[in-house]
Amino acid sequence: MAKTTVADTVIVIDDELQNVLWMVDWFDSKGLYVQVAPNVNEALERVNEEIYRALIVDLNIPVLEPLDSAVQAMGPVYSKYPGLYVANRARNRGYRNRQVIIYSVHKDPEVSREASLLGCTYIIKGRPREIKAELEAVLAFDPTSGDGG
Repeated sequence: MAKTTVADTVIVIDDELQNVLWMVDWFDSKGLYVQVAPNVNEALERVNEEIYRALIVDLNIPVLEPLDSAVQAMGPVYSKYPGLYVANRARNRGYRNRQVIIYSVHKDPEVSREASLLGCTYIIKGRPREIKAELEAVLAFDPTSGDGG
């Protein structure tokens, strides 16, 4: 097996892996390696390690250790949906547009506004055509190009 690199690694941030196994299998079929982060703390570790091909972030992921007070200062939507904090940190770390997808069962206008401000894609779970189209766009997006996605 060939050595995996950050360019062919996708991080799926979700504590209910059974709900996204189809996505893991789909990425695998496309030759990408998937790492799973089941909570905010592990997700932040991964975000701080490298800039991977993409992050798929669930909004409702558990927090094992309290987040710093900065998350509360960001507003109630960040406290309500810890995955949004991970998306924010990723964008501030250098992940670009198509590299961060927020994927959730919640259709929340506040999240939509924040995702738009962050330049992240926000897709509601249960819309397989929409998420597959975005995943295809992730694969077509070259994070090393200068176009920003």
